[in-house]
Amino acid sequence: MRIERQIEKIIDDHLPAIGNGQETLESVLAKFPEIEDELRPRLEAAVWLRTARFALATRPAYIHDSRKYIEAKIAEIKPRGVLRKIFWRYTTQRWVFNIVAPVVILLFLALVINSAVLTARLSIPGDPLYSTKLFLEDARMVLTFNPADKSNLSMEYTRHRTSEFVELVLDGDYEYLPAATRRLEAEIIASLHSLNNLSLTDRESEHLKTAELQQTLTNEISMLRILQRSSPPNVYAEIELAIHVTQAGLMALR
Repeated sequence: MRIERQIEKIIDDHLPAIGNGQETLESVLAKFPEIEDELRPRLEAAVWLRTARFALATRPAYIHDSRKYIEAKIAEIKPRGVLRKIFWRYTTQRWVFNIVAPVVILLFLALVINSAVLTARLSIPGDPLYSTKLFLEDARMVLTFNPADKSNLSMEYTRHRTSEFVELVLDGDYEYLPAATRRLEAEIIASLHSLNNLSLTDRESEHLKTAELQQTLTNEISMLRILQRSSPPNVYAEIELAIHVTQAGLMALR
């Protein structure tokens, strides 16, 4: 313990002198040859720690200079006008991106919407988008004001309902046939009403559209009879009902 206290006292007394260059490590060790072996590693460690501490220490004006630097940077950021805020830091690449990105997004949305509309138009009863198909047909009819065009749409929708009925039978989706027959009947009635409205404004067009609807219904009856002959017996009644509905529309024309 006595040697330890002696070594600590030697280090405390001579370390500042070594740091100032007034003494050297070897000159201090030469003064205490009897404990040189114990003193050398302790003194070398103390000298190294002192040197490292001063190397890592910040210079006296470091904090002051840092504050002045930050204050200068803040002073550079002056309030900008509206136009300067808009165009600040807008490079050519950024302008191109800002123009192209919305266009690409709009094109993508248009593609998605177009695909959805096309899928809806090809749907049949039981498909998820079939109600969308009917909505689009109703919207198209509402936005059509010419009586002749309305009559054309009604006949087109009548053909759609017949095609859907046939596709349901071919796919074996017999549970949707009653609803499909009701929709077919509704479209035939709508076609008859459109002909009545047309007769009030254009008798010549009314005769042409009547003949066209008569031919359409005749073709649909023939299609349904062919379908009936090639279908299972358990759907004869449903197909016969669709034929009866179509024949009733044909009789109303005559």
